[in-house]
Amino acid sequence: MKDVSREARFTSLRPLGHAEKYSTTRSHLGIYLNVGLTARYKRRSGVPVKPALFHALSVLISKHPILSAIPLAIETPDPCFVRLPKISLSEVVTFVEEDANPPSPDWKTIIDRVLEEQHNCPFEAQSNGTLPFWRICVLESNNVPESFTLVFIFHHSLMDTQSALSFHDEMEWHMAQYAGVEPSEMVYSFPDDLVPPIEELYTLPVSQDFLRSQEKYSEPSPDSWTAAPQFTPVKTRFSTLWLSEVDTKMLMTLSKKERTSVTAALQVLIATCIFSVLPSIYLTLQGDCAVSLRRFLPEPVTATTLGCYVGSSSITYRRMPSFDWDEARRTKIAIEHTMAQKGGDMPVGYLAFIQNQHHWMSQKLGRKRMSAFELSNVGASSSSRGASNFEIESMLFSQSSSACSAAIKVSAVTGRDGRLALGFTWQEGVIEADMIERIKRALEGEVKRLAA
Repeated sequence: MKDVSREARFTSLRPLGHAEKYSTTRSHLGIYLNVGLTARYKRRSGVPVKPALFHALSVLISKHPILSAIPLAIETPDPCFVRLPKISLSEVVTFVEEDANPPSPDWKTIIDRVLEEQHNCPFEAQSNGTLPFWRICVLESNNVPESFTLVFIFHHSLMDTQSALSFHDEMEWHMAQYAGVEPSEMVYSFPDDLVPPIEELYTLPVSQDFLRSQEKYSEPSPDSWTAAPQFTPVKTRFSTLWLSEVDTKMLMTLSKKERTSVTAALQVLIATCIFSVLPSIYLTLQGDCAVSLRRFLPEPVTATTLGCYVGSSSITYRRMPSFDWDEARRTKIAIEHTMAQKGGDMPVGYLAFIQNQHHWMSQKLGRKRMSAFELSNVGASSSSRGASNFEIESMLFSQSSSACSAAIKVSAVTGRDGRLALGFTWQEGVIEADMIERIKRALEGEVKRLAA
């Protein structure tokens, strides 16, 4: 039963769409919690972050109504978005002194630890009604005053990572425009409507064959590696791999030369490296690839709209002794075939046929996983607008692990510094503790081999 007294304190906006409901169902059941996009900034010496950041957030909240929306009644079959009457920025933004996190002086090591903590911290509707389903953590260091790190964590029902890229771009721009007037710590939201859910904007066709395939559970073959069965509770583990600017550029150049894409090459690199650390009894594995559906959506959705508009593609790989460009080309063709369906026969379209997502998700627990890994590559961040006091350099994409999807999640983004960052996420107890480090070393070795 809905908490009527709680909902009465908020302005109701609209019911959640099927994909949005999928995200709230997962978080309510503790299966998957949140997503993150982190930016490493350089700044002019002595310029304070807090007032410029609060100014930028005030502008963004007034511009994007989803930032002041939270999902309520998520434990019911009919959750809805409501509007927060106000947002307390001092409660949303946390400042952390990097120097207070010994023993490592490396910000990349510190950020791994911070992100692991953040991805284990859920969003919940608060009784005071001032906390949105997103938050920011700023890491600063007295030893490195010319740089700081801005961690943006958000609930997947609000937006996808393409949205988060736009958020960071706008944030940088408005921080640079800050004129020195002390901003308020309390932001009052504006009564704009939310963009409709994806199914009200676009038809996601589902064939009868696909429908039957989704309704019937079939275990993966014995020679397919899927790690441990699906279980809760979930404790997220996180680790990054940063490719150099030279290696990133080489991977881009070779992918183009070999008539494939960086995403397809990464898919095959990850599959190859997982095989390299697995016992020889495993001959196949499934890799999932997240794809953006924005190109098919009409106005008001654009490349910079904040919302969740993603689908997925699945590809099966056979054991490979080393990376193979033919496999990368096959992967690119498979992804293009998926996109040619224009959102048809995707799991996101099947959600419309599920009457009770809580029951459907709960049924998955205890069963084997279908996929070994999932790659989400959001691409490269946009070029600098010539910001003065604040300018983004590196970027890092990360997310929680999930009890009911791929055993290993790899989140990729290329920053303006030209470095491809790969965020590896896994659930504690699903795979061996050192497996990710072995995969990372193998992947780095494969990239070096390609460069040679």
